[in-house]
Amino acid sequence: NNFFVNRYNDDTNRYYYLSLVNDDNRGWSIHGLWPQYTQNSYPTYCRDVDFDYSKLTPILPDLQKHWYSAEGSDEDFWSHEWKKHGSCMYNHCDELEYFRKALELYITAIEGDIINKFKINDKKAMIPFDLNFNIIYEY
Repeated sequence: NNFFVNRYNDDTNRYYYLSLVNDDNRGWSIHGLWPQYTQNSYPTYCRDVDFDYSKLTPILPDLQKHWYSAEGSDEDFWSHEWKKHGSCMYNHCDELEYFRKALELYITAIEGDIINKFKINDKKAMIPFDLNFNIIYEY
C-alpha cells in the first residue's frame, strides 16, 4: 500500500476510503465512509453539523443491516460518523446523501466481489474511491 503514500502526498490530493469490518457471524459491514488526504491523513469535524436520525428513515432498514454498531447504539455510531467524517465530504452532501452513498459503495464492493483485494486483514478492509466514487485499483 505504499502507492497511497506516493500518489497522495499532499493535501491537494483527495479521495475516500470505504472502511469495512468483518464480523464472523454476520460478514462484512460498513465501518465508515471517510474523506482522506493520504493513507494516514484525513480531515475531521469540518463543518458544524447536526445529526437528525429521522432524516435516515428512507434507508433505515439497509443501514441497520449493513452499517450497524458493534458497540453501543446505531444512532450514536451514525451520529459520530456523520459529525466526524460526513461533515468533511468533498461533495458537501447532506446526511441522507452521505449514508446513502456509503450503502451504494458497499453494495458495489459486495456485488463486485472486490473486498479481498483491499483487505488489511481478516477483520478489516479499506476500499479507496476517487472523488467521483470510482474504485481506485492501480498500485
